[in-house]
Amino acid sequence: MTLERLRLVDFRNFRELEVDFAGRSGSISGPNGRGKTNLLESIFVLGTTRSHRTRRDAEMIRFGARSFAVSGEFRGREGTRTTLAISFDEENGKRGSVDRKETERLSSMIGRCGVVCVAPEDVEITAGEPEGRRRYIDLTLCSVSARYLRSLQEYGRAHRQRARLLRDGLAGSGAAHLDTWDRQLASWSIPLFAMREEAIGTIGPIAEEAYGGLGGGEKLAVVYMPGAEEAQMRSEEALLAALKERRAADLRTGRTSIGPHRDDVSVLLDGKPIRTYGSRGQHRTAVLALKIAAGRLIRARTGEEPILLLDDVFTELDERRSEALAERLAAEGQVFATGTDREALARHVRGADRFSLEEEGALVRER
Repeated sequence: MTLERLRLVDFRNFRELEVDFAGRSGSISGPNGRGKTNLLESIFVLGTTRSHRTRRDAEMIRFGARSFAVSGEFRGREGTRTTLAISFDEENGKRGSVDRKETERLSSMIGRCGVVCVAPEDVEITAGEPEGRRRYIDLTLCSVSARYLRSLQEYGRAHRQRARLLRDGLAGSGAAHLDTWDRQLASWSIPLFAMREEAIGTIGPIAEEAYGGLGGGEKLAVVYMPGAEEAQMRSEEALLAALKERRAADLRTGRTSIGPHRDDVSVLLDGKPIRTYGSRGQHRTAVLALKIAAGRLIRARTGEEPILLLDDVFTELDERRSEALAERLAAEGQVFATGTDREALARHVRGADRFSLEEEGALVRER
């Protein structure tokens, strides 16, 4: 899938922007603070219906405006054309449309345009807490599976409701309500466990190969790590029984002690956890390998090449790794890369159209 045309209205710092990419890759240069990251974010929103930077849609509205709108025209591998649009305002919430027909559910847009974004803060995937690794796999699977998105949303709702009951205690009908949410929690946990395990099984070998190709000399391994108890639970009934067994302890702490919200993904170099022993360069290379693997998973699930968004990535890499990534990009689909050094971008994103982001959100094509 390639992006042909992009239009923004009151999105972040852009009052209005329309640009014709014609399905080609683009290198976008400009000083910090001009909105390069915002531009990539808008493409990510079209592909996933959500931002990779914030959970609050209102933050994407330009200051002083009351709503935002993002639309893009895409072309598939067989030449089919699709127009996707996302809009948001406080009164009506977030809405989506496909070929100018409003969708009943945003989840119906999932999988129409795959996107993978790599940003400097993604180093937290390998260097940070388990939440960052769960978010990596969640964003990847939400890009291709409406079922996964639904399961994740419903699990989150059940988890929040159970947490509220645990904090409030079981006075009155609290115990009966807790039974209800235990059943919901168990029901939505099982598909999350299964789909995460399958996805990591696919991603691991691809990430290992990509890490070596990007100049990493160590052997990379990616392993799905549910909790010790969760690993033994392959049925809704087993998880429900465990939740009831843990209820007294959960009431004391006010937290649910088992479930997919405790999952982790272990990233190892030569058998050692990268989080503990990895250098900055190893972390950066591992994150790139994980994102490349996510792109391969998206391609396998959708049949279309995902759009790759690289936000100031080359600034964080040494020349050897930058050159290795440049070679890799030549074999990828459409790429949009940002940075402050336009000549470096031109060297590393070869054959791309060159754009300069000027003041007040003007995107100028360089000749």
